Amino acid sequence: MIGKPNDQGSLVQLVSLEERVPPDHFLRKLDQVLDLSFVQDFLSPAYHPSQGREGTAPELAVRMILLGYLYDWSEVRLCEEVRLHAGYRWFCRLDFHDSVPDRTTLVKFRGRCREHGLWEELFHRIVAQCGDVGLLSGRHLMADSTQVAANASIKSLQEIQNGLTQAADRLCAGGEEPPKPDKDDDHHHTDFHGKRYSNATHRSASDPDAQLYRKGRGKEAKLSYKAHNLADTKSRVIVATSATLVSGEEARDGAQAIALLDQLARRHGIVPKTLCADTLYGTAETITDLIASGIDPHIPLLAGKPPAIPVWRRRTFNLSQFRARRDKLERAKALQRASELAATRGYQISQKLRHRIEHLYGEAKQSHGLGRARFRGLAKMNEQVTLTATVQNLKRLVQFLDNPHKNFPNKAKARPNHPFFCLYLPFMGLLPLARVIFGLFAKGPFFQINQMALQNG
Repeated sequence: MIGKPNDQGSLVQLVSLEERVPPDHFLRKLDQVLDLSFVQDFLSPAYHPSQGREGTAPELAVRMILLGYLYDWSEVRLCEEVRLHAGYRWFCRLDFHDSVPDRTTLVKFRGRCREHGLWEELFHRIVAQCGDVGLLSGRHLMADSTQVAANASIKSLQEIQNGLTQAADRLCAGGEEPPKPDKDDDHHHTDFHGKRYSNATHRSASDPDAQLYRKGRGKEAKLSYKAHNLADTKSRVIVATSATLVSGEEARDGAQAIALLDQLARRHGIVPKTLCADTLYGTAETITDLIASGIDPHIPLLAGKPPAIPVWRRRTFNLSQFRARRDKLERAKALQRASELAATRGYQISQKLRHRIEHLYGEAKQSHGLGRARFRGLAKMNEQVTLTATVQNLKRLVQFLDNPHKNFPNKAKARPNHPFFCLYLPFMGLLPLARVIFGLFAKGPFFQINQMALQNG
């Protein structure tokens, strides 16, 4: 007999959120490793103790924002998904009758967290947790950067002489928003053919921090930012991250890698043994700084062959000339040391494993929305990079704690459970000795006499 739909629902429904979430669901595993007990005390200086109405719980807002980055949702869709999905309500500690915070509440909360550095604190706590459970070693690191498209159109470029510099300065200082380009303005419908645009002459009206950047010759120039990551080679845990402009000294890959290494040493006390990167990091300044810090650079030299060690015929008593000679000698020795490391076995292994950081960027862009900036401004871009790295580290941590032997098979080796294994183990030590005896017998005089007798018939 065919069933019929029940159009009339029951007046009272007793539903438990705990029963709606499967025991092996990913959010359950994530909830076990995620510790947000510090958020309430960390953000207490951002709220007035007595004035104003009671706001949204900080831990609830943090859990919602992490869900948005984990599943690559906008804030509008995030509120809808949490409102409809029982598992997301369980993760956010919301009951069926609890109201979900709206988008404007999350926007204001993000700004408050950005001002007080909550996202950086959460990221570093996850990195420390990875080290406590044995996932992170920190001996071998890899560095790389990637281009992130800005949330601005190329048509928003305007000449700096049109009063756009003052508007951009007000935006960077936290003042009023810059004027949006008028639809009837001539600059909005500018014909780009035959004209040259550069960061020195033009700036975006919608996002003044975004700059023109192209990855190579023949590539299209786009308004972009740069994301820099420093990750552990074995576990693929991102230990340091930042976002910069595409031009300037801070945007240089080598300089940003040194800054991230200093940040890692100050915050976690981790000084790696080796650092692996591509050729863009192989400048003389970067190689010299790494070797001075006691880090072996597994990096191809940008100039190819290292220069010869300089030798001067006469001594100098000029202080500036003496310092110039000393710096030149240190750079030459550092490049020679990097060239010697390129012939080692460890260097070859590091270069083979360097593609793992490319996989991290691919995961971040395809699954977590790092292919394009969510918001506008360098500070918000840095927030997006930090939260993206946070959810990636949480995924690594959940995977490791769920099955550590699968992630690190070398640590999971055990002796076979066989009753005759204890008897078989001593004979394994006699095998090398038997090989040595057989080698001496094969090359001895008795073996040579037998060979001569066989040859003479």
